[in-house]
Amino acid sequence: MKTLALLPLLTIVPFASAQEVNEKLEGSLGQVISTTARSEMLPVTIVMADQVDKAELDAAAILPKADRRAQVVTLLKETANASQASLLEYLDGQVEQGQASGIRPLWIHNVIGVKATPEVILEIADRGDVSYVHHDAPRGKEVLVSTPAPTPAPAATNNPTCGLNLIKAPDVWNTLGITGSGVVVGVIDTGLCLTHPDIVNQLWVNPCEIAGNGIDDDGNGFVDDIHGWSFEGNTPDVNDAWGHGSHVAGTVAGDGTAGTSTGVAPDSRVMVLKFINDISTGQQSVWDCMQYGVDNGADILTASLGWSHSWGPDRATWRAVCDNSIAAGVIVLYAAGNEGGSAQSVDDVRTPGDVPDVITIGAVDCSDIGAGFSSRGPVSWEFVPPYNDHPFPPGLVKPDVCAEGVATESLNFCNGYVAFAGTSMATPHVAGAVALMLQADPSLDQFAVKSILESTAVDLGKSGKDNRYGSGRIDALLAVNSVLSNGAFCPPKLNSCGTFPVIEAFGQPSATSGSGYVIQASNAPGQQIGLLVYGDQGQSITPILGGYLCVAQFNRAVPVVDGVGSSGSCNGVLSIDMNSFAAGALGGNPQSFLSIPGTTIHTQFWARDPMNSFGALLTAGHSYTVCP
Repeated sequence: MKTLALLPLLTIVPFASAQEVNEKLEGSLGQVISTTARSEMLPVTIVMADQVDKAELDAAAILPKADRRAQVVTLLKETANASQASLLEYLDGQVEQGQASGIRPLWIHNVIGVKATPEVILEIADRGDVSYVHHDAPRGKEVLVSTPAPTPAPAATNNPTCGLNLIKAPDVWNTLGITGSGVVVGVIDTGLCLTHPDIVNQLWVNPCEIAGNGIDDDGNGFVDDIHGWSFEGNTPDVNDAWGHGSHVAGTVAGDGTAGTSTGVAPDSRVMVLKFINDISTGQQSVWDCMQYGVDNGADILTASLGWSHSWGPDRATWRAVCDNSIAAGVIVLYAAGNEGGSAQSVDDVRTPGDVPDVITIGAVDCSDIGAGFSSRGPVSWEFVPPYNDHPFPPGLVKPDVCAEGVATESLNFCNGYVAFAGTSMATPHVAGAVALMLQADPSLDQFAVKSILESTAVDLGKSGKDNRYGSGRIDALLAVNSVLSNGAFCPPKLNSCGTFPVIEAFGQPSATSGSGYVIQASNAPGQQIGLLVYGDQGQSITPILGGYLCVAQFNRAVPVVDGVGSSGSCNGVLSIDMNSFAAGALGGNPQSFLSIPGTTIHTQFWARDPMNSFGALLTAGHSYTVCP
């Protein structure tokens, strides 16, 4: 992972008084330093004084979602690059002297992580360009909010889990043809067993990275990050050592290949963001995961974890990291926690589930009975500068919504299924539902998603939003139907057999490779001809042939014929290698923009369907970006 580029030191950094230095040591850091040997290094996070003006972030929020992300990321990176240069230069010198190690600059909030000796930490706190230094105390698996289910049930072969049925996810797939296709969900957890048959086809693949060549092909600062990154090990090895991450990812996207449908959005893609491995981790490893997700195209960030207030988390930085991710257009969800205290406590909901704009998830069972362990609000930020809001009483109501998390069946490492309990298990149900919503309307932001989830939830407990159930248990079918009313979804057209055609892609789109990126349509009429339309002018929702045209100002690829299916059935498969087509190897008239790196291409399959009333079939749309 590369650090931020150093800039020349242009100003003399002022220094603080002894009292000011002590006031800048947070998270019991002053006490820890007093009992730490001079040569011992402590993990700390350094929060810089200079931060992006909130007004600038708010101004970016009016931009279209794709432009918003680019603008917010640029603002955050520019601020970090400009203000961190001097301190990074100092820290590099301390590393050479053996007084510091593991420098990890962040831009998602202007923070630098490092391990340093007490003397170096005090010198850092003495600087005028530093707001405060926080002890990033390592924690173990207690940050994960799950336990074995109290009454684990055997997997129900070929049936969706009760949690999926409770929120009506199968109804969304079967009646609306919406399965989370095209949506990338960043799962921040213990990793993922990449070979479980239910998830192997749901893995996010970094589109411009070449596996195993030891090169940072896409220039994002990470080498061979094919499916994500491990931020504890600083390695592309994202395999799961504990099982928690595999279970959570299975609830987001498990497709039921091995017998049980566990995933709410079985055609979404999981970006694996591993924050903890076999030992312990600090807060920054989660912030690193969030930053990677924002910078590499995650649509959703979901995390079944949290820091108890008694551990002294840096709540202000957590809130800033979450708020900045949300400002970039990413949907952010966190578990409430498993403390299950009274409604009058302001410390039950863990950080960052206590962040006001985060979508915070509580747990119920499959009978809509609230889980006794599920953390309850309210939360308060009255004594957390610079926010100092939501004073208690009454505080801010949390959680926001809930989902099944009492005996949740999902993936058991690399094969089979297992039942876990916790708000860890409820949270990915909601993340999957959000993936369904984003397929229906990719323009939705955090506030629209949160509003729709709450307004369509099944109210439980006290009338209205309360500190046990939030606004209630989510209803994916109602939520997605509410989103569809926006008129932004270009749906597939039912084939003559009454099922939806599916469009998907395999391989890497490349401007220089003559093959290797296949776009495929399945559930097509057997032994029929099809055609891919494509364009670079955006998407469209135009009625055509009894369905909808999803590509604006389209061009036509060469016709392809199904050679797999049987006549009169809908088991046909149509496929075309767009790298080969762009290179002119398939004939036709490929447009030059197909070979320009960075171009976003929008596609859709049309096919003959003789038994259909319009004689034609249409898939939904598929978009991709051309790599070098």
